[in-house]
Amino acid sequence: MLRGLIISLLLAGPAQAQSGPTLSGQIDFGFRSYPEAGLFAGQSAAGTGFFIGAEVNGHLGLGDGDVTLQFRALGDDRDGRSGLSLTKAHYTRVFDAWDLLVGYNVENWGVAESRSVLNVINPVDGTDLGFGQDQIGTPMINANFATSLGTISAYALVGFVQPKVPGRNTRARAPWPTFNSRAVFQEGNGRNLDVALRFSNNYTLGQGAVDIAASYFNGTSRTAVGLPGCGQPSALVPAVACDTINAVVLEAYENGALAGTSSQAIIDQLAGRLDKATLRALSSLPSVGFIPYYQKVQNFGLSAVYARGDLQLRVEGAYRKPKGENGSFAAVVGGDYSWSGFAGGDGTLTLAVEYLYDGRDARQPAAIFDNDMFLGLNFLMNDTRDTRLQLGGFYDLDTHAQLYQFGLSTRLNDHVRAELSASHARTTGFNDPLAFLGDDTFIELKFSAYF
Repeated sequence: MLRGLIISLLLAGPAQAQSGPTLSGQIDFGFRSYPEAGLFAGQSAAGTGFFIGAEVNGHLGLGDGDVTLQFRALGDDRDGRSGLSLTKAHYTRVFDAWDLLVGYNVENWGVAESRSVLNVINPVDGTDLGFGQDQIGTPMINANFATSLGTISAYALVGFVQPKVPGRNTRARAPWPTFNSRAVFQEGNGRNLDVALRFSNNYTLGQGAVDIAASYFNGTSRTAVGLPGCGQPSALVPAVACDTINAVVLEAYENGALAGTSSQAIIDQLAGRLDKATLRALSSLPSVGFIPYYQKVQNFGLSAVYARGDLQLRVEGAYRKPKGENGSFAAVVGGDYSWSGFAGGDGTLTLAVEYLYDGRDARQPAAIFDNDMFLGLNFLMNDTRDTRLQLGGFYDLDTHAQLYQFGLSTRLNDHVRAELSASHARTTGFNDPLAFLGDDTFIELKFSAYF
């Protein structure tokens, strides 16, 4: 389908490329150090490990349009982050009052600084907790129409890509791994056609301006419910028994017999009886894991950003309605203020404050940030080395769990950048998803060479 549409578009224009191909990107390498051993069986011991990664960007003018390619790769087997993800591989063409994209692409609809509740089209890489999770490309046909009322965007999502989930040796994970190979779909097996619509425009409001966007998604959720089950056969659990267990759990869930089967619901039930030794023993069970269950959902989204001078106020909200389930609301509300020429220098300091809410129940994918405050600090020195400092902190208003993140980067020369980063979670028990990151404090030094 995608191939035929691209060919027809090419035939409508000149047959030869309008510009030569270009290739750019970066090679990353560095070290990540964990002062403590992993909490779960299979995770790395305390110490420092080496990693290497890359991002490649390609561009080619073709006919009246352009071909774009982007992918990322990371090699870090020690900490379970290795993988290759395709971000973009698409053909685009601009017409008089509209444009068309065909292929793999990433759509970022979020406006919040901390986390987004609007990015429902693309799966994410869930193997690391940084300043936002990387999205993975999804095959789509996207048309954008410029009208007098605003921009109207239509999406036909012609394929399903599963998110990248933590493995047994991944540091940022729940007690039991998720087995993508055993994924179950509520309908369509991921092959059904999903659709999305979005409207956006900006308006003058008083002495400022406001950007408004409304979106609708109907299709397979890119975030799975984690059903407990048999992830892989073992000496104690043969393949037939493994399949039977999963079939019984799935049937019970779809019939509403299991009131709380998500990973967070199980954690809540066990929290009062867990200690580190017991948890490590439970995590070593070879067959136990989570089976991804992808629901059919409708998602209604709305965002607004008001900017006036150095002040920005923003809100993004979403109503999520799974098929056969009750709907729930999620939102991020906040803003930031910037001080230029901070402390008499050339730098710019930005302070961001946001509140995060997610009302999903125990039958839905676990929400890590469901009643939290976020405080962020960004400092740009505006020097020739493009030096940047980034600080972020989440505070759970229910459990008092905290997550702190730090980043400092600068250019060493025109082609090499150095970045120092760190992450630390602080919890008081196992009743919060962040509790399982309590032993995963790390500090990382990374160098990026650009080409």
